[in-house]
Amino acid sequence: MIRPKQLAAALSVIAVVSLAGCSSNRTEHNHMHAAANVSMEPIQVELSWSPQQAKAGEPVTFQAAVTQAGEAVEDAREVLFEVVSSEDETVKVEVKGVSAGDGVYEAEWTFADDGEYKVTSHVTARTQHSMPAKMLTVQP
Repeated sequence: MIRPKQLAAALSVIAVVSLAGCSSNRTEHNHMHAAANVSMEPIQVELSWSPQQAKAGEPVTFQAAVTQAGEAVEDAREVLFEVVSSEDETVKVEVKGVSAGDGVYEAEWTFADDGEYKVTSHVTARTQHSMPAKMLTVQP
């Protein structure tokens, strides 16, 4: 026969386990609800730089304008500008972009040498990743 104290202890354990399970499900439900609110519209990234005619020894400002469904994306998790020499792929640099407002992220870099470079912006935002690339000619 089960004693009253043992019965009370067993019921307490069952109650605690049940409540823990309910709160776990509530947290999971909140995560699922938040994920449902994320737009499935792809992010768009427009890569550019200024000045358009880059020169060795002078700074170049890279820009990534990030939008989703026509709206500026202000909460990108990461924006990197990867610059790789076309002549020597071991010559590679990554520059971290910072928010300039209105969904635009910028980074500045000065090229030591002239030549052809592939510039790729790596943007991670809202569970998506985009990496458009363009060729840049740096004049002497």
